[in-house]
Amino acid sequence: MTDTVDAGPGLDQLIHRDQAAIRCPYPIFAELRSERPVHFSDELGAWVVTRYDDVLAVLHDTDRFSSRMPTGPQRVDSILAETMATLSQDPDMADIFASVMDQRNMATVLLNADPPDHVRQRKLVNGAFRPSRMKAMEPTIDEVTMRLLDRFVARGEVELVSEFAVGLPMTIIAYALGVADDDLATFKRWSDDLVMPVGNHSPTLEQSRAYLVSAKEFSDFFRQVLADRREDPKADLISDVANAELDGEHLSEAEMLSMLQQFLVAGNETTTKLLTNIAHHLAIDPDMQERVRADRTLVEGLVEEALRYEAPVGGLFRQATEAVELGGVTIAEGDHVWVVYASANRDDERFPEADRFDVCRENVRDHVAFGHGEHFCIGAALARAEARIAVNRILDRMGDIRLAEGKNDFAFEDTFVLRGLKQLYLEFTPLAG
Repeated sequence: MTDTVDAGPGLDQLIHRDQAAIRCPYPIFAELRSERPVHFSDELGAWVVTRYDDVLAVLHDTDRFSSRMPTGPQRVDSILAETMATLSQDPDMADIFASVMDQRNMATVLLNADPPDHVRQRKLVNGAFRPSRMKAMEPTIDEVTMRLLDRFVARGEVELVSEFAVGLPMTIIAYALGVADDDLATFKRWSDDLVMPVGNHSPTLEQSRAYLVSAKEFSDFFRQVLADRREDPKADLISDVANAELDGEHLSEAEMLSMLQQFLVAGNETTTKLLTNIAHHLAIDPDMQERVRADRTLVEGLVEEALRYEAPVGGLFRQATEAVELGGVTIAEGDHVWVVYASANRDDERFPEADRFDVCRENVRDHVAFGHGEHFCIGAALARAEARIAVNRILDRMGDIRLAEGKNDFAFEDTFVLRGLKQLYLEFTPLAG
């Protein structure tokens, strides 16, 4: 590689998941955009791209930037590699390790697929996310939202993450997949474990063990469900995946399982974080809360500004397939690039006064919280529908939303890629709704 620039201590703290850096990474990104917009981080083992225009350039250049490793490079001397090597030699884990790795090596799907494979896969499942299908789910989203609110509204207080923000998207993705509600706790455990490598390159041995066990359990469970849906299709996402056909070609089993895993994880983890971020903003800005409460046409802008201001996914990785000039430096063939959505969304060149939360921002839909171009998030419409419906119902049922006194520590999830509070304690005035 060439033109290497020292990353600086601020970014290093973020990569090492220091809570202070995770809590507020935006000054770090601002300094990088200003002084070193494209540079190499030795700690990360990747280039870091922070300006909006450069981020879009990478995302749209699928020929020269591959998506095969979207969670980043895994160095052979990393803690993650060490824990996996240890588990591969554990007699109780060796078979599980081999099974999980074999499946990972066999399937590149959607998030980690390049054209033309990505195009083929997208065509096969686009119908499952067509606007009419998403619109038809709205009554179910509303019913689940109301049912969850009914459980705590009378109390006038709530820990929103565990009592609402987790339950809504997890229930909806289970409904969309076509699996039973009584498996939600297991699905949530799988989802939490499977997201471990995203923004955590130094897990504990137990975290790596949980990842492997959950990956194996997930595959065993959904392999059987896929077989059932091929024999007896239903009006659900699993049936769409199991029976999708393009020019006489079906997805492989490994592709199907990887696709369902992505749907489960992306369909709940990111929306949980979005809902929590929105509720936090309502609680800390009473004037904005009352404006939106009085004028519900502002809800859509609130959702989009929350996506821009605190992107639930801070950025994903690409790998250069050839030498590329970007932002005045040379990215060598094989080098990895962290495309930082969270920084692009705070770029003043694209979003004036980017550090100000503005529900009336005119160009807010230019944000890249869902990615951009070829890999734009296939579930974006569903996430937006869940957030819009949830915000309206929260405002219907919860008046004077505010932070609970003395309960919040504002600890964030232990990852430098995903952004979400672990807990959010709120107090409010119950409303009839």
